[in-house]
Amino acid sequence: MRRRRRNRSPFPCGQPWTHVNSGITIPAALDELPRVRATSFAAPELDISQNFASEDGRESLTIQIFRNTNGSVPVWFAQAERAILLRADLKNPVLAVPVTAFTPPGQSAASGLKAVFAPEEVEGIRSTGVALFVVGDWYVKLRANSASLIPSDMSGWMEGVIAELTLPAGSAPAAAPIADCAARLDFPDTSADSTLPAAMLTAGVKDAAARIESPRWCLDRVVRGNQAVYRPDGASDRYLFAAGDSGKAFAVQPHGAAATRYHSINFLTADRTFTLPAQAALPPPQRLLDLAAAKRSVAASKTWPTP
Repeated sequence: MRRRRRNRSPFPCGQPWTHVNSGITIPAALDELPRVRATSFAAPELDISQNFASEDGRESLTIQIFRNTNGSVPVWFAQAERAILLRADLKNPVLAVPVTAFTPPGQSAASGLKAVFAPEEVEGIRSTGVALFVVGDWYVKLRANSASLIPSDMSGWMEGVIAELTLPAGSAPAAAPIADCAARLDFPDTSADSTLPAAMLTAGVKDAAARIESPRWCLDRVVRGNQAVYRPDGASDRYLFAAGDSGKAFAVQPHGAAATRYHSINFLTADRTFTLPAQAALPPPQRLLDLAAAKRSVAASKTWPTP
């Protein structure tokens, strides 16, 4: 997997900024907190963030917009939550306002999710929150920190900040916190290399697979850190292995007729898909990590600009 590169991006001082791909406009200040930094993680504007902060640093906000490569709001919200819990400087923050659905501006359903944590004995942070929703093919994530707001006030503050964004008209399905799968996947023995030999590769195995579509996902397991396996509607023959909290993931799914079935592995990034060697059986997450670490991709296809 490629390291995430950060590039400082120019932004109009004192002026609103419009994300060219989604049409979302971010003001020069959010609740009177001025924009202090803009960062691009993947060009052209496929993964960006903008930071806002008070002069004394006691209140801060980060808006991130990243591409919807696969998954859903509950999946990427769960990843965003875990990212907060894993931060050493927050010292295992307590969930103070449980995950709650909210309706983003211009949408008719409660398609966004938010939660607030209360770090204990962390100087300068009384509450920290996260909210995430989708606009078309783009996820919008808000991170907020405050040295003065109690958690319940932080929850309202985040919705007020989101209301200051100018969002294009659209709709999204109602969201609910992700639930654990009823049972975990049972992977076959992979002590031997299950990569299909070249002679058995079927037509199309080197092409990027279609998205894994599902109206509902469940959490199969957390592998380590902020790497977790999600399954579409409890399916037992495919999964999405999220790597981080900004859209990067491995998509694993079956292809071919029963007699010649194989499992494709595609590593999804903001602008392209890397296809890893096809597997004879459903591979466990560690197999994916090993293939990626060994740089075993057999093809790469650009997914931006979209066809």
